[in-house]
Amino acid sequence: LRLSHCPTIAVDPEFRITGGLPAECQVLHLFQKTSDAFFKDHDPTAIFGAPIDLAFLDGMHRFEFLLRDLIHTEAHCRPNSVVVLHDCLPGDAHITARSMNDPRRAQSRNPDFWAGDVWKLLPILRRYRPDIRALATDAAPTGLVFLTNLNPASTVLQQHYFDIVAEWLAVDLADYGVARLIDEAEPVAARQLVSPEFCANRFWL
Repeated sequence: LRLSHCPTIAVDPEFRITGGLPAECQVLHLFQKTSDAFFKDHDPTAIFGAPIDLAFLDGMHRFEFLLRDLIHTEAHCRPNSVVVLHDCLPGDAHITARSMNDPRRAQSRNPDFWAGDVWKLLPILRRYRPDIRALATDAAPTGLVFLTNLNPASTVLQQHYFDIVAEWLAVDLADYGVARLIDEAEPVAARQLVSPEFCANRFWL
């Protein structure tokens, strides 16, 4: 939030904001509720008076929640909007359990991290929405994925939601393979995003 210099919506069921709100933010709307409840009760396009330009999705760390957040968010985007997904490139499988209290986390090189199983969004999108352009980065500690070429009229993910959940719920990253996930994602160095030329070649901002 402290980085925001534009009209902003923040959604969280339990805000823990410390150090004050962003002084440069023109308009800030805080909705203390789940994202499902937010999209049921509110229209972000109406709140902004325009589609969403940039969304950062980081929530329950379970893929079905992130999938719903993406479905709801894309419906309020332009084709050249950018949606950023957090935690989709974990360094090992031990931090990808669906429960934050899973004892396997202790075996990780970074036992304080918990990425959950949102990594599944990458293979899901490749199969169901290959039209979306995904740029994966090695941003520490668990990656950032930038999505653009969005289609607010698309209902593909919504139509296949329950099939996707049924197919992927029991898939474990240890079986899928961390190396396979990284190879398929082809992440770039996050530091490259500080280059305007690099971004201009990949995003139509």
